[in-house]
Amino acid sequence: MRRLLLPLAVSMGMIWLAGCAPRAAYPPPPPPDSQDTSEPAPPEGQPEQPSSTAGTPSQPAPTLTDVSGPAVVALLDSSEQLARAGNHDRAAAAAERALDVEPRNPFVYRRLAALYLDQGQPEQAETFARKSNSLAGRNPPLRASNWRLIAEARRARGDTVGADAAASRADYYAGQSL
Repeated sequence: MRRLLLPLAVSMGMIWLAGCAPRAAYPPPPPPDSQDTSEPAPPEGQPEQPSSTAGTPSQPAPTLTDVSGPAVVALLDSSEQLARAGNHDRAAAAAERALDVEPRNPFVYRRLAALYLDQGQPEQAETFARKSNSLAGRNPPLRASNWRLIAEARRARGDTVGADAAASRADYYAGQSL
């Protein structure tokens, strides 16, 4: 009887752990030479380059619920509600717990960036938005959102030229599709 219980217990444990895993794999990060820090902004007045997937139906970009486990979704929802209620410290704590659960989730870094900006810490906000972009892979809406946040952070620091450049990148990614 004991010989049957051990494999059964191990199998049940593996099934339970599989339920904790994210529902979908994160998109692979772009190659190092095409990271946002070295990627040129689109030229002014130049038509957008056609996507390499032109002619094929575009897929929607992955969302938070597509790439996150239920615990992270719940923590980020809680973080958002706490921030709306004005409790930014507890909101940040909830988002940081989500980061502990899924340290490579670009949506968690995006949430933390927004919280830091709300708390008047634009340098931290930009750092976390850039980290989100480094993990975002081919997710133009998330990248556009991050660049908008970076523009706000730079504007808050008085860097209007940098803010305009970031806003231009946000517009570029907003026009992209997968």
